[in-house]
Order: sequence, then C-alpha cells, then structure tokens
Amino acid sequence: MELSCTENPSVVNFAQKDPNIFCDRRVIENLLKDERKYVISCDYFNEVQVEIQPYMRNVVATWMMEVCEEQMCEEQVFPLAVNFMDRFLSVCVIKRQQLQLLAATCLLIASKIRSSTILTIDLLCAYTDYSITHSHITSWELLVLSKLQWNAAAITGFDYIDHITDRFAWGSESTYLRRHAHTLVSICYTEPALIQVAPSLIASACICAAMRGLRMSSTTTATVDICNLLNVDPESLENLRVFIDQAVEKGIPPSSQKANTYPNSNSCSNAAFESPKYGQPETPPDVENIYF
Repeated sequence: MELSCTENPSVVNFAQKDPNIFCDRRVIENLLKDERKYVISCDYFNEVQVEIQPYMRNVVATWMMEVCEEQMCEEQVFPLAVNFMDRFLSVCVIKRQQLQLLAATCLLIASKIRSSTILTIDLLCAYTDYSITHSHITSWELLVLSKLQWNAAAITGFDYIDHITDRFAWGSESTYLRRHAHTLVSICYTEPALIQVAPSLIASACICAAMRGLRMSSTTTATVDICNLLNVDPESLENLRVFIDQAVEKGIPPSSQKANTYPNSNSCSNAAFESPKYGQPETPPDVENIYF
C-alpha cells in the first residue's frame, strides 16, 4: 500500500459557516460580554510608557500589517497580534528600541494561535533586517505571555463582521462587503487613537463605512440594525465612521486618490479595495535597534 499526502499546503481550506452559530443570539451576547476583558483600560502613552509615542505605535502596527499581507496570513493574525501588543504596553514599560521586537514577538504568538502556518522566528528576524535575533524573540515570547497572564486569546473586530452581515438580508447585497469591512478593520488596528475602542464598535463602523463606500441602498437600514443588534450608540458609530473615512484618505497616496475612493459595486476591481500599500515591509525608523 502506498501512503501519500496529496494536500496542497499553500491552499487554506476553511470550514463552512454553521447556521446554528450565526443565527444564535447568545453568540453575540457572549462576544459583547467578553470583549471588555481584552480592551485596555488606560491610555498607556500617557499613563504607562515613557518613550513610546503614538506615531511609533502607528509605524510598527503598519509594519505588522504589511508582514501579514505579504505572508498571506489568515485574517485574524494581525488584529490579534496588535491586541497582544497593546495589552502588553498597558502593563509593562519598554524602550522605544524594543518596540519592533515586541511587535515581532506578538506576530509569532498570534500566528501560532490563529494560523495553520506560523510566522517563523527566522522570517520575522529577516523582516527586521536582523536588528533582532532568534534568542531575543524566544526570550520575549515568554515575557509577553507572562504579562498577558498566559491568556493568548482576544475578541477583535474581525469576530463580529460575519455575525453581523449574516443576520440581515443586506449582508448579501454586495459580494465585496465582507472584504471591504475586513480591510477597514485592519486599518483601524493601525490607529493609536483607537486603542481603547471596543471591537464591536470598530466592526460596526467599518461595515457602515464599507456600505457607504459601495453606495449600497440599505446603508441607513443597516446602521439601525447594527445599533440594535450590538447596543451601539448611533452617534459614536457615526463619529468613528467619519474617522475611518479620514484614515483611509490619509493612507492613500495623493497620486492615486480619486473623487470616489470606492468604485460602485458593478465595476469593482480587487486592487481598489486593498489596504493602503507602503511598499515592501522594512524596519521602521526609530525602532530598529534593540537595547536591553
């Protein structure tokens, strides 16, 4: 008998959605109940950290997003890694030269939790131009997990997208809605101003922003449905939606900006909905040297 594996490791197969999960109100209730456990309770830039500034966090988070995009990581890896980083920074003071080491370590842990193919330590070292070493990451992996009290879980904005769109008829109005909402959620996780915003509010605002960009006719109805489903304040949702639109415009190079950032759903190209590109991932300035 010949035993051989014919699976293609480059193809990721996902299980089909279970209607019993996506139609059960208790799932949403549990997500809303547990999400506050994983949202930091302080502005660590002012209350904990001495050297870390918001712009540094933005640069490193963008680098993390680029690494995940280039390695085609599963969608949950990036927001989970950012959540680990924020939770760590809210309880442990570090130097600015250690920020990229922390980011790389969080990517490693998140890929182990949420991906079938992990980001290897050697690969992460290469993405930092070898400013960090294998031993740095292995030692910091234990440090990060201990500061997280070994709770390597989190609820992120990605967890809500399918649970929202699958509950309403307008969720299937455009085949691009889910992808665009996910892209906007990723952008939100690079913004230091949103470190204390609940994932449910981020997901809600991203869906509404995506629907407005796609010019979907049921945008107003969807806003009401989402607010009722997640007990979201309509004013907070609208304020965050405006912030997201501004963040998208800020991240797109002026030469590529058009009067309408989103083409209509009938003439949509994939490239138009990728997150803003910043070139090949490189070591961020001011955070590339590691000192202990």
